[in-house]
Amino acid sequence: CPHGWVGYNGACYYFSRDYSTWDQGQEQCSELGASLAIAKDEEAMDLLFRLRGNGDFWLGLRRRGERLHWGDGSSYSSRFDVLGNSQCVYLADRRFTSENCSMERPYVCSKAQAPL
Repeated sequence: CPHGWVGYNGACYYFSRDYSTWDQGQEQCSELGASLAIAKDEEAMDLLFRLRGNGDFWLGLRRRGERLHWGDGSSYSSRFDVLGNSQCVYLADRRFTSENCSMERPYVCSKAQAPL
């Protein structure tokens, strides 16, 4: 993974220090060749919870109608409940919380690890 990123299970994660809206976070991540973080399995979610420190970070998860979808289009299925009924989801303390996408907070990006 690039310097400053954390590698895990074929993916690289980057925790931003900048505050941005959800859409700006997605743009910033794509400039880094990544997207807002997708964490489909429990291990990846646990990793994000461990790495977040005390920060709240935007994730690549948003609500379309009633359903939550990851940025790659796959639907959200996990034992972690998402609190609130807002559109965009961020990583909070041991849980996912949704809020207005125009709120500014740091974000976490993820991308596939480049093959060696």
